[in-house]
Formats: sequence, C-alpha cells, structure tokens
Amino acid sequence: MTDMLTRSSGESPAEPSRRGMVAAGSVFAGTVAAGLVLAVAPSTGRFRPRAGLGGRLRAGQLIGHVTGGRGRADEVRCPTNATLRGMLVRAGQLVTAGQGLAQLERAGDEPA
Repeated sequence: MTDMLTRSSGESPAEPSRRGMVAAGSVFAGTVAAGLVLAVAPSTGRFRPRAGLGGRLRAGQLIGHVTGGRGRADEVRCPTNATLRGMLVRAGQLVTAGQGLAQLERAGDEPA
C-alpha cells in the first residue's frame, strides 16, 4: 500500500512524495493487490473529498482535504495515475492520522 499524502510543504503536486511506499511488485506480483493504492489521512480532522468515484486521477491530483482547527486544511493527493474505486469514510467524518480514506486502482500505464 502507498502513503498517498502530499502536504503543503513545497513538494510539487506533479511529483508527490514517495515516502512510505511499499514495492508492490515484489510482494504482490500477479495478484489484484499489485494494482491497489490506499489514500490515508495526513492528520486528525474532518475529511472533505474533492474527487468523484470512478474518476480517473493523474499523479498529484487533489483527492480531498483533512480540515482541522484554526483553518488548517491538509491536502490528500494522488501519488500515481489511478482510478478512484471507493471512499472508506464519509464526507465530514472525523478521521485520525494514518487512517485509510480512499481506495484507488493503479492505471494500467503505470508500473507497479
């Protein structure tokens, strides 16, 4: 699974961080799991989705925000070209840092 977070830290949206990535090819090669990616919450707050189910997302595209106190809104971005397959939480639901938010399927044109 992949840590799909890109916070507003100066990282380019087109080239999201690769921290926390697991080499899916080595462990899950030949299985359905090889193409799955999980978006997780960057912080504790309320999840506000911006992308729709079944939508094709490009690397760096905004999936949503986790909002918190004092106007804080941490971005959740897609790290790879993928299709949004399902939301794991409801809009406005309180989430904790590291909690799964959305399930994505890696696009066929992306290496595992």
